[in-house]
Amino acid sequence: MTFDVSIQYQEPIALIDVRGKQDSMEAVLVASGMNLPVVPNAILHSGSHSVFRSGRHWCIIMTDMKRESELIDELNRHCRNISVQCTWVTDAYRAIALVGPDAKEVLSQVTSIDLHQFEVGSATVTELFSVRGFVVRKSPDHFSLYCESSYADYTMNRLRKCALHH
Repeated sequence: MTFDVSIQYQEPIALIDVRGKQDSMEAVLVASGMNLPVVPNAILHSGSHSVFRSGRHWCIIMTDMKRESELIDELNRHCRNISVQCTWVTDAYRAIALVGPDAKEVLSQVTSIDLHQFEVGSATVTELFSVRGFVVRKSPDHFSLYCESSYADYTMNRLRKCALHH
């Protein structure tokens, strides 16, 4: 018997890594029309952008690929004279969606996150099969994993094997 879950690559989205002091990051994001989530491990949606706050001094902006270069230019313009670093990391990650009633059960084989405490709208950096990545919970039955691109096929194959063992 297999788990009831769909495991598929997601369409690429633009990812921009933003690091700096909290007040400086907030200033850059606000000037660019976004807000920094109040607490770490949360996502805040602002129009076509989502901001995932990983820690006090680090967030990742997720946006449509069409707006990627325009947004990085805008962020860099607002970063002048402020100690905030914005780095385009789109090619570093590949996204995999786990969707279905058993998505949480399959994901629990992959990471040490306590998925019972991992609420919708949460995100966190973690290890996926001992490789660094991050997880976003989009709905009760929908998770997105962002793994290092060079490990994407490995991660996909291992996830599918996990979905078969029930």
